[in-house]
Formats: sequence, C-alpha cells, structure tokens
Amino acid sequence: MVNNAINELKIKAKHQPIGFNLLPEYFTIPELQSLHEAIYQRSLDTRNFRKKILSLDVLTKTDKKDKSGSKKGAFLYSFNKEKFDILIKKGLNFEV
Repeated sequence: MVNNAINELKIKAKHQPIGFNLLPEYFTIPELQSLHEAIYQRSLDTRNFRKKILSLDVLTKTDKKDKSGSKKGAFLYSFNKEKFDILIKKGLNFEV
C-alpha cells in the first residue's frame, strides 16, 4: 500500500503542482530540491536541479531571504501556478 502511494505521488508530481502544496508559501530552492528528492527517492545534482527548475520559469523570486542557514541567506521563492498551468497545457513533464 505504501509503495502504491509513493508511485501515485511520483506520477502526480510530474503533471501537477503537488509538490508546491507541500511547501510553505515562500521557500528556498534547496527546500524544493529536498522535497523532490523525497518524492523520487533519489539524490539530485544541485546545479542541474537549480538550472532546470529556474528554466521552467514557474518560480517568482522574492526580496525575502532565509537566514537560518547562513549570514548571507538564501532567497525565498513563491510558486506561480498560472505559469505552471500554461506549461502543463503544452504537455510539459515536470520530472526533474
């Protein structure tokens, strides 16, 4: 039953913004990557993930920073559902 649920989550994550429903309104790229690694149960290359996710243009960079990990801080992003919906209508497979 657990394996079926995990497989269903993987399928939905490819075609729906399900992952963004599991994050707070504002999140960092590393938080998004950690979520995808948990869903797909494998490690993802940080540079490739960042490049791929930003190239999709479904995130909006904010002026806010999460400084819990370092003094410099990481920029927070929000999810742009309208842009995601347009990409899904064009047939985008969201697997990273």
